[in-house]
Amino acid sequence: MSLPTQRTLIPVLGGFLAVFRYGDGVGEPVLLVHGVTSSNRAFQLFADALIARGKAVYAVDLRGRGDSNTLPGPFGMAQHAHDMAAVIENLHLIKPDVIGHSMGGFVAAALHELFPNLVNEITFVDGGLPLPLPVGVSLEQAMPFIMEYVSKRLTTEFESKEAYREFWRQHPACVDGWAEVLNEYADYDLRGVAPHLKPASNLAAVEADILEEYGHELNVRALQGLTKQSILIKTERGLFNEEHGVYPMDWLDQILPLYPKIKLEYLADYNHYEIMLEKSGAEKVAQIIYGDCI
Repeated sequence: MSLPTQRTLIPVLGGFLAVFRYGDGVGEPVLLVHGVTSSNRAFQLFADALIARGKAVYAVDLRGRGDSNTLPGPFGMAQHAHDMAAVIENLHLIKPDVIGHSMGGFVAAALHELFPNLVNEITFVDGGLPLPLPVGVSLEQAMPFIMEYVSKRLTTEFESKEAYREFWRQHPACVDGWAEVLNEYADYDLRGVAPHLKPASNLAAVEADILEEYGHELNVRALQGLTKQSILIKTERGLFNEEHGVYPMDWLDQILPLYPKIKLEYLADYNHYEIMLEKSGAEKVAQIIYGDCI
C-alpha cells in the first residue's frame, strides 16, 4: 500500500489545489481524479498497481475536498477542468493519461473537452457518463433524496478517528471486510479536533457537482466529442453494493450509442468502492487499462 511521497500546492482560482505524487515520479505520467466526496487517498492501492506498470502517478484533491477543501467556488466540471489543467502545466506533465473514478470521470471528460492538447488517453472508471434518473422524476425532484445521505455524513461530527472508521465498517459497500488501506482513507478525510471531527468535503461543492452528473451540456458535448476510443469500466454492483451498479445495463444500452468512442468493459464481482479500495479490484482495473505488469 502506497502513501504519497510528495505534496504540491498548485496555484488556481481562489487559492491552492493539493496534488500528491505516489512513487518516485519516474515513468509515463498518469493523473488520477477521485469521486464526489473522496480524495487522493482513494488511489493508494491503484497507485501501487500503476507504479508496477511503469507509471508516474499523481492524484489530486479536487476543489472542495481533502487538502483543497478551503478553496471557494465556482464548482462544477468546467472549473475542475481548469484546475486539472493548472496541475498539468505547473507540474510539467507531458500529456498524461487521465483516469477518473466516479465523478472524476466527469472531470476527465471536461478536461479533455476544454484542454484536449494537454491530455493523452482518458479512462472512465464507473463514472463520467450521465447518470439515470427514475422514470418521470426530474432532477429538481430527485436532488433532495440524492443529497439526504451525503448531507447527513458530511455534517455529522465524529468523536474520534475510530468512530469514523466504524461508520465505514458498517457501510454496505464494505460488506466483504475492512481492509487496512481504508483506515488511512477514512482518517485523511477527517478535519477538526476530536470530539468534533467532520469529513473534509464541502457540502456546497458536492451539491453543485452532483447537479452536473445527470446530462449536463458540457458532459454530453465532451463525450460526443471524443476523438479516440476511451474505456468505461462498469462494476457489477453500486455504491451501496446494490445489484445493477451505478449504470444499469438497460441505461447503458440507451446512451452508449450516443457516444461511439466509448468502449464498455464489465467488471464482475466488485462494487463501486471495491475497485479502488480493495487490492484485487484495483489490480483488475489497472490490468484492463494497461495490461499485465511490465
